[in-house]
Amino acid sequence: MLLYDLTSPQVSDLDRGIVVVVPFGSIEQHSLHLPLGTDSIIGEAIARRLEQALPSQVLLLPMMWLGCSRHHMDFAGSLTAEIETFIDIGEQLVSSMAEHGFRNFILLNSHGGNINKVSLVAEKLRYKLGPSSKVVGVTYWHLVGEEIQSIRDTPVGGMGHSGELETSVMLVVRPELVRKDLIDPDGPGKLSKFEGRDMFAPGKVSIAKPFKEMTRHGGIGDPRKASREKGERILSVIVKKLAEVVEEIQTGKL
Repeated sequence: MLLYDLTSPQVSDLDRGIVVVVPFGSIEQHSLHLPLGTDSIIGEAIARRLEQALPSQVLLLPMMWLGCSRHHMDFAGSLTAEIETFIDIGEQLVSSMAEHGFRNFILLNSHGGNINKVSLVAEKLRYKLGPSSKVVGVTYWHLVGEEIQSIRDTPVGGMGHSGELETSVMLVVRPELVRKDLIDPDGPGKLSKFEGRDMFAPGKVSIAKPFKEMTRHGGIGDPRKASREKGERILSVIVKKLAEVVEEIQTGKL
């Protein structure tokens, strides 16, 4: 069910044990070939597929498209929230639903710059709402590290920002927005051995770096290896894992 499709009386009639999914994305540059809304488009597509798979178990809120994207602000069109603003909005979204009696939440993140902030929102709300509520933060690619190894063709470094994974998924959900003529591998340039190189090879230290310092045109990875077939496989394994998270919340395992 989609919150904005329901009337207030319909929401009043819902089982309060339903899992409320709150998607968090971004509006930011995605190299030369993908649109600014890539993270939000992908996150919403994943959330919609989850809702379609579990229509009676999931209540989907609209995409929160303003993310923490300070590291992309050298590129035109990128928008950013201050960290405190993002955390405050996330907390208020969930608190509003909790005030109506809902107690199970997934904070579904689709942007790298939001990862630790979404974790903070989940932690704050756990202690604000108490033990009767469950607030689970999920960044979608963290669920499928093992499965991706049998899907990807690029080595470590190929599935970064606007790389093989994101381009493959966009070829499924919004193919008309992918500028295939501008696809070009990029970044991340020279990195310390402690820095992350890929969505599935995170760094061992935390350091903030503007993308302009690491890339030629805002990408990290190799989108040349992207395909629609890979995108479908990636979406399928992500939704399957998210459905397992929903089940574990509702059965009390999480």
